[in-house]
Amino acid sequence: MSDELIELKKISKILILANAEAIERELSSYATTDERKMVWVLMDGQRKSKELAQSVGISERAVNLFLMALEASELIENPWGKGPRRLLNYVPPSWVELVIREPKEEEEQKEEGE
Repeated sequence: MSDELIELKKISKILILANAEAIERELSSYATTDERKMVWVLMDGQRKSKELAQSVGISERAVNLFLMALEASELIENPWGKGPRRLLNYVPPSWVELVIREPKEEEEQKEEGE
């Protein structure tokens, strides 16, 4: 990787962190539910919409509608046959907790049911 590219990546990261609050507000206008926020967190360019839907527990159609809105807003790339990829590599910390907390809550519910 060239020195210029490394510097550009550093500058990009600084700009994203400096504007994190504004970025989260903009993302929140699309990710209006916890499920949509979870899709944003899990979107890594590898998982396709079907896998995202299964991971989050919503329909593939719901995921595709969300992805279409994000793509129209130029927040993601969603090439045919590949998984969607965020163009802004930022995930609000509170959104990450939704994905991490989910399995723990399921375990607690199972234990209560026993």
